[in-house]
Amino acid sequence: MFRKLELKTNYSSEDDNLYTDFFLPALSEAVTYRRAVGFFSLGVLLNTPTAMSKIVESSGRIQLIFGKLIAPEDFDAISKGLAQPWSEQELPRFESLIEEKHGTLLEYRIRLLAWLFSSGRLEMKVAIRPKGMFHQKIGILEDRLNDVISFSGSMNETVSALDPRFNSEEITVFRSWNEGQKEYVESHSKSFEKLWSGDTGSSTVVCALPEAIEEGLQFVAERYPEAPTSDLEDSRVREFFDQRTEQTQTKPQVPQTINGNPFKMRRHQLEALREWSSNDYNGILELATGAGKTITAIYAATKTVEANSGIALIVAVPYQDLADQWCEELRLFNIHALQCYGARAEWESKALAYLRRNNGGQREFIAIVVVNKTLKSEHFQSFALQLDQERVFFIGDECHHHGGRGYNGKLLPNARFRIGLSATPFHYLDQEANDRLRAVYDKSVYQYGLAEAVEDKVLTPYEYIPIPVELTHSEAQDYVALSDQIARAFAASKDDMSGPSGERLKSLLMRRARLVGAAENKMVELEKLLENSHTQSHSLFYCSDGRTLVTDDAESETQPDQEEVKQRFAVAKILAQKGIRVSPFTSDENRWQRREILKRFKTGETEALVAIRCLDEGIDVPACQTAYLIASSRNPRQFIQRRGRILRRAENKDQATIYDFVVVLPEGAGVGENSAVDFLRNELERVADFARHSLYPASSLKPLLPWLRRYELEHYAA
Repeated sequence: MFRKLELKTNYSSEDDNLYTDFFLPALSEAVTYRRAVGFFSLGVLLNTPTAMSKIVESSGRIQLIFGKLIAPEDFDAISKGLAQPWSEQELPRFESLIEEKHGTLLEYRIRLLAWLFSSGRLEMKVAIRPKGMFHQKIGILEDRLNDVISFSGSMNETVSALDPRFNSEEITVFRSWNEGQKEYVESHSKSFEKLWSGDTGSSTVVCALPEAIEEGLQFVAERYPEAPTSDLEDSRVREFFDQRTEQTQTKPQVPQTINGNPFKMRRHQLEALREWSSNDYNGILELATGAGKTITAIYAATKTVEANSGIALIVAVPYQDLADQWCEELRLFNIHALQCYGARAEWESKALAYLRRNNGGQREFIAIVVVNKTLKSEHFQSFALQLDQERVFFIGDECHHHGGRGYNGKLLPNARFRIGLSATPFHYLDQEANDRLRAVYDKSVYQYGLAEAVEDKVLTPYEYIPIPVELTHSEAQDYVALSDQIARAFAASKDDMSGPSGERLKSLLMRRARLVGAAENKMVELEKLLENSHTQSHSLFYCSDGRTLVTDDAESETQPDQEEVKQRFAVAKILAQKGIRVSPFTSDENRWQRREILKRFKTGETEALVAIRCLDEGIDVPACQTAYLIASSRNPRQFIQRRGRILRRAENKDQATIYDFVVVLPEGAGVGENSAVDFLRNELERVADFARHSLYPASSLKPLLPWLRRYELEHYAA
């Protein structure tokens, strides 16, 4: 019972272990546990059920309330039950997590929650507020004699809060049998009861847990029906502490092998780093997509850490999928990065704990992977600027993003070591953005192009097959009209892409690109191509984000029905009708879904991916053997990135094939010959670049010869 425990009034992680000194003994005697916390996250899953196996063994019950901050305009809909407090993208996918984290403390905690939930001994609700934050941190425990303990304090439900060596946390404990503390226990109990019942008397609204969480927990419970045990929990907690100790005490090291193969830096990677170090450890490595930019930068960081103490490695990336990929690559070099993306509560406390431990002299190595959005935030900037800038190693992946105005002063300008990574760092139109990029990274210190990469067998050789696609007469007229407007806007912008004329120019270019990308006849040519050739597994279809006109071929006494649909839907429908197992890969899918999609694509369970722009930067799909560029930009950055995605080497991949849907103007479309020549010439710049480095450059342009002859452009095929 509680009274036999030697409970302290105050617990601090500076002097106590919150897990072993308080939670373990208290929950061992409890029959009910009620908890209100601010967030629902992976950290919560690690920490909320702390020592809860003890309460399972005592047949106890648990009630949990999670807080959620929402937009004011969504508050009414959620409070009336017309919407959910979390979007699907924010919720963890339990079935994926238990597979990815098999044997870990996180997997055990999920299984514990699932068992309690399915057995009816765990209830959970969500507290939402339209302004401010639900930030209560109270817990209430009751034993068999109806004695009650309540606690409150700074302890967050985060990963680091579980480990006293990382966070400085504090809780205050109150006892119901102590007259001086009884009123605090009663106050906490009443507050929780009001929240649970929904009778808050404030703008806080308590609603049911989203169905997605309930379904996920039920799935786990059905898969793992056995009851949790305290022995297993203790084992997982010890392993968790041991692993974190190992991660913080070990230093980066160059691996002996990667994926079972001996690791060795390639010639071009070492040359790149020599040029970078000669430029005072600053500069852009302009390496072809797939040529090992990530490994090159991590190798440089590892060698720098070996020679210098207290290095803070910061890797900035544009997207969370790419951030996850970087974390995996860093682990190959024994680097376990702090993931500064997602909920701030997951990373900020660990970052601040690092500053406290290194106050007065930066001695400890730390690695951080941060997405650009978080990088620019006030909270991250406040942390990063407290680091010793002489010991900061900054890596900007896909650094062409950093030419934007929003990054001014946010890229740690005083960092001693700096590498920018991009296959295409400079914008072909925006000179101001290029100047801002050079102000950060100085210059491109090393270039390694596709031709060299293919010749060195760093990338896969490929066959290139252009597919001519004629615009319809109305599309051709729209194209010429837009081109005239673009010419006027370009003249008016006077190289100022950030002004009104520059913004109009960007808008017009986007409209024209969408028109070309979603040309109606592309679906016709795609169907012809698929009828005459077998679609291989590991095929990738790049689509426009525009809409295309499709025809319903169902028998009808009148004309067949036509409708406009997004091009990616039209492509997916064509593939499905041919019995091809297809999956989308777009921004509509959340991170967990995209990860699962790529896994199935790699194994061949999914034969084809239909993508828009999600694969343009950084995401590895080396399994891809055949690509259909149904929509491709004239922007060199896009088509170079896409080609690199396709040409990455993989096991049993000796050659790749690229089908490029090249748009041409129809004869007699009512446009001037000069317009037609300019149009085809612009398309051919991309085509010529693809053909030049392919396996059969002489024959690659043969499908386009009728148009080349018509406009006297045969020299492109020479």
